[in-house]
Amino acid sequence: MDWDPSSNVFIAIAAPTGGVLNYPVLAQGDPGVTPEIDTVVDFIPLAWDDPTPASVSFTETSPNVYQATISLHEGIPGVNGDTVLDPGDFAGAAPGKVIVLNDAATAFELQTQKVGDRYYPASYNSTPSGNPGYTLGVVGIAAQDFAWRPECHGAALVVGTDADVRVDLYARLDGETDGNIIGRAMGGTGINPPTHTLIPRLPAGASTDYDLVLAGQTATIHFRAERVVGTGTFTTTTTDTDCWVKVNPVP
Repeated sequence: MDWDPSSNVFIAIAAPTGGVLNYPVLAQGDPGVTPEIDTVVDFIPLAWDDPTPASVSFTETSPNVYQATISLHEGIPGVNGDTVLDPGDFAGAAPGKVIVLNDAATAFELQTQKVGDRYYPASYNSTPSGNPGYTLGVVGIAAQDFAWRPECHGAALVVGTDADVRVDLYARLDGETDGNIIGRAMGGTGINPPTHTLIPRLPAGASTDYDLVLAGQTATIHFRAERVVGTGTFTTTTTDTDCWVKVNPVP
């Protein structure tokens, strides 16, 4: 119904019951404009106990463009848990073990802390005359619960029998004369060269398992003096020999 209040005329038309209205004077108006809703929402979080009612409202920010303003309450805080870890919840519980994430990152398990220690020979040996190579000390290391690498240190005073003899110190892993060389001190030539100081070493291009000791495996490190140049021999004494090994866990 179209009505102009200033005309003082109001026309109402209705179809008879069961009839059909066909009155051409009433024409359909032009389609209205579809409003546009701004995708950016003005969100107002409310504390769970805020008395302000939750609400949604629209504001025309530009012609025919509306932005929603939404106010919602946050959830009620949960109740503090009372979980207590029990050592019996994990397999292999033992003093000193710690809880870590397993390799698959799916659960927690107990592992021995990856902390190494230092080890010394039970005794040293003096090198008798006439030997081109001799073991000065042996360090045996028990199996660890983790993979590790030995770090070897040592020193010895070597006395040669000839001016052309040269002796080096070596730390060999799991093989007295043919074990992988994991420590070395390069000596000087002569009867009284400077004191040999052994440091950790790996050969260039060594594989990652060259000095690796796997979890559950024992290891034996032999500290040796070996002739590398000349035909003479040498001697050493127990009082002028020192060596030790540090266990370095693999991360």
